[in-house]
Amino acid sequence: TLGDVYEHWSKRKYQKAGPASVTSYKASWERLKALQDVEMFRVTIDALQKIIDQDAAQGLSKSSITNDKMLMKALFKHAMERDIISKDYSAFVELPAVGAKFEKGAFTPGQMEQLDALVHAGFPWADTVQMLCYTGFRVSEFLGLTPDSYHPENDGYLIGGLKTAAGKNRIVPIHPKVLPLFRAWLSRDGERIVCLDDGRPVSSARYRSFFSAVVKELGTPQATPHWCRHTAASRMKMAGVDDLAVRRILGHSDKDITEHYTHIDVDFLKTELCKMA
Repeated sequence: TLGDVYEHWSKRKYQKAGPASVTSYKASWERLKALQDVEMFRVTIDALQKIIDQDAAQGLSKSSITNDKMLMKALFKHAMERDIISKDYSAFVELPAVGAKFEKGAFTPGQMEQLDALVHAGFPWADTVQMLCYTGFRVSEFLGLTPDSYHPENDGYLIGGLKTAAGKNRIVPIHPKVLPLFRAWLSRDGERIVCLDDGRPVSSARYRSFFSAVVKELGTPQATPHWCRHTAASRMKMAGVDDLAVRRILGHSDKDITEHYTHIDVDFLKTELCKMA
């Protein structure tokens, strides 16, 4: 089966490949796994093309889609070298034209899946990018959070924020997806929640270099930390989070909201934020 070929190929390949390459291959395999039980000689061009077309429909980056085809080619080559098959159908797979339409200043659902894979693989600083995407903090606000900004009650929330009157010292609940990440960073006992190995704060300039390495893996080297804030806003909107909750979490003005909505508790914000997957 295709799964058997992948297992045999990956045992050798992963011994020689670097961590970033292994992470990329594993992310691609998650999308090819739909065919894992199909006998290799029965894997058709149409089945392979369907995966690539689904990648494009889900908004994956050009880099990710290309990686999927590269894995297909590697597996077919491996199988042909061992006389399991006689024809390489991966050579006929067509890549879609993926360009500027995906460069909207926010990460696509496919890129968020890739980011999740990087976090689980332990790719340096990928966890902080995910934390930014689930809190909506500006990078300066995020790097300025201290251990005192964290409050464990109500399943964890933060008090922080800068720049505007509405943004200062706002309540930002911590989504369950990233709560373990915040706790891991808090266990370092640094001057800030996110800190260097010696506990010192991370400057914005230095953090951007760490961030760049992560987004390069996602196939979006043009991304900036502010993409995370746009991503948080977009994902909350798509999940149907209450407009007032979105404004409060992001630190936007409530000037059009009636007075009786002024006092918003943590539970309400937490419930709304958790609508986001």
